[in-house]
Amino acid sequence: MVGRKAIVRFFTEGFPRLLARDVTVTFHGSHTDGDRVTVEATMTATLANGSPYTNDYCFLFELRDGLIHRVREYVDTARGHRMIFGELPEQTSPTRP
Repeated sequence: MVGRKAIVRFFTEGFPRLLARDVTVTFHGSHTDGDRVTVEATMTATLANGSPYTNDYCFLFELRDGLIHRVREYVDTARGHRMIFGELPEQTSPTRP
């Protein structure tokens, strides 16, 4: 996400569609290096379909003029997909000549 509008839109529109209630974020640590802040956290919630959700995250915030300019989110996407949509489809291995 880049820019204030994109970040606000995600947290006000996109986020509530998946994580409906009981959202808890447990912070494990942070590191600041100039205009970059890295945060490790675990998020738990109840999904819109009523199922529980938990996943570990690493956020990288890039600041500009003391405000958040960009956010990068690193998460176990396969785990998140399984929790939200069910099992992942089988993947086929690439064919070698």
